[in-house]
Amino acid sequence: MHRTAAMMIVKRLREIQNRYGFLPDRELAQLARLVGVPMYRIEEVASFFPAFRQERDKPAVLEVRVCRDVTCAHKGAGNLLNSKTGLLTLCNDDAIAADLAKNAPGWAEEARKAPGGKRIELPTPSPDRCKLVVEGVSCLGRCDRAPAVWVERNPMPADEHHHAWVFARKAGEKADAFRQRMEATIRAIAAGGHVEPDTDSTYEPGTNVEYGMPALPPDPRARSLAEFELPDELPSAKWEIDCYATQNHPRDYRGVKEVANWLAERPETARQLKDGEQPVPLPPDGLGGDKLKDWVKANHPFLAELAASNLLGMGGAGEPAYDKWSQLLLARGKGPDKYIVCNGDESEPGTFKDRELLLRTPHLIVEGLILAGLLTGATAGYIYIRHEYHEQIHAIDTEIKRAERLGACGPDVFGSGISFRAEVFESPGGYICGEQSALIEAMEDKRGQPRQRPPELQTNGLWDQPTVVNNVETLGWVPYIITRKGKSYAGAGYKVPGTEAAFGGRRLFSISGDVKRPGVYEVPVGIPLGEVFDDPKYCGGVPNGLFAVAPSGPSSGIVPAAIPIAPVPDAAGYDAWLAKVLGSFRSPAEKAAMERIAKNHLPPGATTLDIRQLPMDLNFFRGVNGALRLKVGIALGAAIVVYATGTDALSQAVNYTRFFRNESCGKCVPCRLGSQKLYQIGLDLIRQRAAGQAFSTSDLKGVGEDVKTLTEAMAQTSICGLGQIAPVPMASALEYFLLPAAQAAKGS
Repeated sequence: MHRTAAMMIVKRLREIQNRYGFLPDRELAQLARLVGVPMYRIEEVASFFPAFRQERDKPAVLEVRVCRDVTCAHKGAGNLLNSKTGLLTLCNDDAIAADLAKNAPGWAEEARKAPGGKRIELPTPSPDRCKLVVEGVSCLGRCDRAPAVWVERNPMPADEHHHAWVFARKAGEKADAFRQRMEATIRAIAAGGHVEPDTDSTYEPGTNVEYGMPALPPDPRARSLAEFELPDELPSAKWEIDCYATQNHPRDYRGVKEVANWLAERPETARQLKDGEQPVPLPPDGLGGDKLKDWVKANHPFLAELAASNLLGMGGAGEPAYDKWSQLLLARGKGPDKYIVCNGDESEPGTFKDRELLLRTPHLIVEGLILAGLLTGATAGYIYIRHEYHEQIHAIDTEIKRAERLGACGPDVFGSGISFRAEVFESPGGYICGEQSALIEAMEDKRGQPRQRPPELQTNGLWDQPTVVNNVETLGWVPYIITRKGKSYAGAGYKVPGTEAAFGGRRLFSISGDVKRPGVYEVPVGIPLGEVFDDPKYCGGVPNGLFAVAPSGPSSGIVPAAIPIAPVPDAAGYDAWLAKVLGSFRSPAEKAAMERIAKNHLPPGATTLDIRQLPMDLNFFRGVNGALRLKVGIALGAAIVVYATGTDALSQAVNYTRFFRNESCGKCVPCRLGSQKLYQIGLDLIRQRAAGQAFSTSDLKGVGEDVKTLTEAMAQTSICGLGQIAPVPMASALEYFLLPAAQAAKGS
C-alpha cells in the first residue's frame, strides 16, 4: 500500500497557499476536518515552514523579497534593501500605494472565478493589506545571476502557472540598471500590467558572462526531445552525465528497460510477484562487507555496476551510493513497501547545479529514481523539490507522465509485471529540510526537524519503512552507469600529471561570485580548483586577483587564497614530513596529488598553501586538514563561491552566520542559542571596526576562545550538521583573516 493519500497536510497547505497567496483560517479549519486531525496539527505545520503565510500575518497584496545571502549579498543585495536608496523606498511611494488600493480588489474578484465556473471564497483585501512590502529572504538558488528577487502578488494572476515571479540580474547588467528594472517591474505589477520574469529556461548554461568574457559555444551533442517527442524540452548542456545526448540516443529509458527485462526473466520473479513481493535478488540474512559485495557480483550484476563505479553521494556527506542501496536491499520492513526519495531541496547558498539538472535533464533524474527502485526492491519514489523551483517542478512532473506513457514506471514497468510509482513532492520551504531526516518528517506532514538517529533511514525511513535518500545528481549519474557500465564512470576522473594515478568519476559544481563566467560546470573529479577558475572553457579567470574562496558555500567558511599551514620542515626533515603527510590520504590518486603539490608548491620553510592547487575531490579536502594541520578545517561541496581582492572577509562571515541563525530549526537549544550568539559576536566586531577601533591580537584571541567554546558545545549537542557547521564562518574569519591582520599591524 502506498501512503500518498496520507501526505495531505503539507500538500494541501501548498495548494491553499498557491490559490490565495496565504492560508485563510476558514481553509485551515476545513482541512483539519477533511484530514481528521485536531486544529493544532495543522497549526504546528503551517507555522513552521517559511513558504506558508497565515491570515493573522495579514500578508500584503504585493511582496518583494530580495535574496540576502552569500553571493547575492556580495553582488549588491544590500543596496536593493537600503532604506534610503533601495527598493525599500517604494514602500512609501504614493503612486504605487494608489495603484494597489485601486487594483487589489479586482485581483481578488478574478481569483474567485475558479476554472469550471466554481467560485472560491476570497475576501476583498482590507486597506491595511493593499500595500507593498520589501524584505530580505534566504537563498533563492539563482546565485549565478546574483542578486535575485522574488515577487509575489496575492493572489497571483489566473493565467500564471507559478505562485511567484523570480527576477535575477542578466549577463553584463550593471547593479544600477538591475535596480531600475526592478523598480519598473514593481510599478508595472502594481498598475495591473503584465511582466516577464527571468526564467531559468531562457538562461542557457555558459552564457552568463561578465567582464567581456564570451559565452561558451553550444555543444552539438546537447540535443533535446524536440527532435523526438516534446517540443518544449530543453537541451541538456555540455555535460557527459546526459548519456542520451552524448550518444545521440532518444530519451527512451533504455536503462530501465534493460533492468526490468533482466528481473522479469529471473526464475524467482513469478513467485515473488505472486506473493506480493517486489521481484529482486535478496541476499541471505547477515551478509555484509566484502561477502555481500561478492554475493552482489555473482547475483545482482546491475547493483555490481554501481559498486564498480564508486559513485559517491553528491549531497555533502559523500557516502558511496552502493552502500546505501545495498543496505536498503537487505532491509526488512513491516510490509513490502520500501521507498526512494530524491533530495532536490537545494537550499545551501551558492548551490544551483540541481536546479539545472532538474530542468534540463529531468529524464535522467526520473530514470535514476526508477532504477534505484528496481535494483533495491523499492515500491515507490518521490522527488522532493524546493518550492522556489517552479519550472523544475513542472519539468519533473511532465517527465514522470512521459515515463508512464512509455511504460517506464507505473503498475507494469515495460511489461515486466513490476510496479514502481514516481511522484513530485513540493517542499514547503526551509534550509533544514535539506537534512534527509528532516525532509522525511516534512513528507510525513510533520515539522521539518531532524530525527535522532539511530535508527537509520535505510531501516526506518518514510512511514517507518526502509528508505534511501539520494541527491539529484547522484541519481542523475545512474543511467550513465547502467548503460555505459561502472568502470566507464570510475575511469572518467582527473589523471594526476606525471603519474599513472587518477581520481574517479565526474561531478557538477555550482560556481558563483567574482569569476568571469559563473555557472554550473561538470568536471572530472580531482581537477585542480585553479584550473576550473582560470580555464576559458570553465570560469575564465578571476578579475582583480583571487582573494578567498568558500569551497562549500557558507558551510566551509571563507578560506584565503593562501591558506596558512604549519611550517614545512627544513631539508633535513622534509622527507620524513612528506611521508607523514601522505599517510593522511587513502587513495593512490590522493597521495599522488599531495606529493605533486608538496614537491612543486611546498618547499622547506613554506607557511602557506595556494588553494588553487587543491584537487576538487571530497576526500582529498578531508585529508588535507589533518595532513597540513589547518587551524580551521576546510571542506569541498557543490557550492563554490569565489572572492576577488577587495572583499570584506568579516562581512561575508557574518552574512554566513546570519543565514545559519535564521535557518536553525530550533529543536536543539545549543544550536538555536549558539547560532544567535555567534551572529552577535560577528555584529560586535563589525560595529567595533565601524567605530574606528582597531582589533588587538589579545581581544581577537579572546573572541576566538568564545567561538571555540560554542563550537564544542554545538558539535556535541546538535542532532544534525547545521549546529556543527554554524561556527565555521566566524572561526575561519578570525583565524585566517582578522588575527593575521592584527598580528601584522602589531609587528609593523
